[in-house]
Amino acid sequence: DIMHGEAVNVDGFFCVVLSHLRGFIDMDIVNRVFTCMKSLSLPTNSVDLQSELSWQSCKDAIEHRHGQQRIPLITGLGESICVSDITRDELDRALEMMKTFDH
Repeated sequence: DIMHGEAVNVDGFFCVVLSHLRGFIDMDIVNRVFTCMKSLSLPTNSVDLQSELSWQSCKDAIEHRHGQQRIPLITGLGESICVSDITRDELDRALEMMKTFDH
């Protein structure tokens, strides 16, 4: 099992990957965030992070956020935006990219 704080960090890295796939940040920033998280011994992935769960989380967000996903993505270090148009295909591409990191 994963603790809540650990799940928050996994979600944070997942959003960094989504940010990259959207073209908001380059791989240098992705790698910098990943290296920082790993240096702090924070988890960056979970066996529970699967396609169906990630899509259900987006649907739950819509339900609890007045009809919007409001997913935070970074546009640079210390800069972010919230988006409400994440697709299941994007989530699946991010999950595939997550597999390329040495978690």
